[in-house]
Amino acid sequence: MMQQLARSTARTAARASAIAPRAAAPRVPLRCAAAAAPAPGPRAAPRAGAAAAAAPARPRAAAAVAGRRRSVRVAAGWGDPVEFKPATVLSSSKAATQLHKVLIDVGPEIAAGYTKGGQYLQIKVGDSKPGFFAIASPPDPNNQGVLEFLIKAAGDTAEKLVALPPGAAVDVSPVQGKGFPIEKLDGADSVLIFATGSGISPVRAVIESGALEGKSTRLFWGTRSPEATAYAERIPEWRSLGVDVVQVFSEGDGGRYVQDAFASDKRLGADPSKVSVLLCGQKPMSEAVRALMAEAGVAEGAILTNF
Repeated sequence: MMQQLARSTARTAARASAIAPRAAAPRVPLRCAAAAAPAPGPRAAPRAGAAAAAAPARPRAAAAVAGRRRSVRVAAGWGDPVEFKPATVLSSSKAATQLHKVLIDVGPEIAAGYTKGGQYLQIKVGDSKPGFFAIASPPDPNNQGVLEFLIKAAGDTAEKLVALPPGAAVDVSPVQGKGFPIEKLDGADSVLIFATGSGISPVRAVIESGALEGKSTRLFWGTRSPEATAYAERIPEWRSLGVDVVQVFSEGDGGRYVQDAFASDKRLGADPSKVSVLLCGQKPMSEAVRALMAEAGVAEGAILTNF
């Protein structure tokens, strides 16, 4: 009897040993992918895909990684992956209602890709989704690596960006987009520009780049009110460059839109075949201006956008 009990006890111990859990292997920090949403705006932006970010360093490794920032590669669902590199906010100041001027030192390597007004960057703040922001400053022939943006404080990334203090770190993509095809202005004698709200950003870049020199140029610039108008202080400089600025306010008594301002004037400034048009603003405005240009005899191919 005692022998049978001993054999039974031995078999039970063997089974327990066979099913006992193994010691857990030490965990290794991994990289994870976070989905990025399209940037908000009047037009649908391409999907930014998945953004790769390094896992947080463990406390014992903190000293080894402190102060060191790495580029982040974003694997998009279309085209080539986008590599984000570290950049530094130099200043952020209010430009108008909901609009802020943000200066960012992106470095000469990235800034060298900016050659034409209308190009843009993607910007990330921490682990935020990338936002798409047009460059407001003109291309710098001396390439000091600093770019200016006019940011509307709407949406997670934009709100975080405008709240950053000088010296704060952000991540930026290479310069993207083809910009306004200003080479098509070569045969134009007259250039009509229509811009609304923060759409003045790439238009400012074109004007101050000197691309319109020697051409009869009129800017129809629409905002809600004087308080909502960024870069109003630059109007004298633009006029000195030969740009006739027509400001239009949609709020208040007599409120109207840029297309209304042109419709009451209809001066092309040249033969329709010698007129080019730059557009940057919301879809209803763009459609209305295109209809007015068609009525005036301006070819559809002479209407230029930065996308």
